[in-house]
Amino acid sequence: MRPTVFILFVLYLPLAESATLQVENQSNYLAILITSAGGSLCTPNEQQLRPCLILPLSRRAYALSDAQALSATLRLISLPQAHETDMSSLQKHAFKSVSDFTYQPVGPLRYEQVRCETPMNEGVSINIVLVDVMDVTCSTATDRHISWVYKRNDVNLKFIVKDLPAKQR
Repeated sequence: MRPTVFILFVLYLPLAESATLQVENQSNYLAILITSAGGSLCTPNEQQLRPCLILPLSRRAYALSDAQALSATLRLISLPQAHETDMSSLQKHAFKSVSDFTYQPVGPLRYEQVRCETPMNEGVSINIVLVDVMDVTCSTATDRHISWVYKRNDVNLKFIVKDLPAKQR
C-alpha cells in the first residue's frame, strides 16, 4: 500500500520548473555584457567575479525567479584588452547589435518578451531560441529586427551569438 501512496504523491508534484536564461557566446572576438534593469540576474559570488560579462567562446546559464520581474539587455562588446575590469568602460566598445528580454512571472499579466536587432555591417548574428517553442535568428536584411511577446512565463530562453562568415568580394 505504501508504494501506491508514494506514486500518487509524486503525480501531484508540480512538473514545471522556473524558466532559465542561457547565453552562449560562439563569437571568437566579442564578449556579451548583460545589463539588468530591475531584478538581480548577475549577482557576484566567489567563483564569478564578473558574472555579467560572458567572454568569447563561453556560455552561462541563469535561473529566472518565479517571484521577480526582470528586464535585461545583452550588448555585444569588442574587448579592447583581455584584462579590462571596469564594466562601465566596456560599454564604450559596444556594437549596435543588441538583444533584450523582459520576464514578468507575477501579477495579472504574466509574459516573456524577447527582441533582437543586428545591423547588416557588424558581421554577427543573434539566435533567439524559445526552447521547444521557436528558433529565430537576427542576421540578414529581412529579419534583423524581430520582436514578439508571448503569454507564457515558463519558457526557457537561449541567446546564441555567432560570427558571420566574411563576405566574398
